[in-house]
Amino acid sequence: MPDLNAEPVRTPTPDPRLAQLQQVIYAEIPICQKLGVVVEGMQDGALIMSCPLELNHNHQATAFAGSLNALCTIAGWSVTHLEAQRLDDQAVIVIRRSSIKYHRPVDSPSIVARCLLPTEEQRAYFAEMLAEKGQAKLDLVVEIDHGVAEDRARVVFTGSYVATAPETA
Repeated sequence: MPDLNAEPVRTPTPDPRLAQLQQVIYAEIPICQKLGVVVEGMQDGALIMSCPLELNHNHQATAFAGSLNALCTIAGWSVTHLEAQRLDDQAVIVIRRSSIKYHRPVDSPSIVARCLLPTEEQRAYFAEMLAEKGQAKLDLVVEIDHGVAEDRARVVFTGSYVATAPETA
């Protein structure tokens, strides 16, 4: 018999910006659909994105390095996109440079990437440069771990993203 005094189960209302981001990455970056990339939400100062190991494994039943790199690249692009969108700017966003370190294999059923959000100082500088120069840069860090407390992330990606205002692109 159900507990009539229990709190009703509520599903969180998805953030409309993140729901729109999910649509954008599937429409504008076709590999996202092939990889099964999902925008999970914001948590602890990071954008969380995931993809299933089932679609992204290698011959050793661990995550394929190319899929890990793609997920990290997409997570950084997504944070840059959200920052430009926050400024109501339709900037063209590209990655200028990236580096990735694979510390250990990733074998969890869901590959989870955490892109750390920019600091307030980074956000202010990004907004200022985009407004004044029509171009701005964000340096971002994305980490993938196993989902359990570990001493360090299994994968660490750094990327430098450039947003260019449409009239100067």
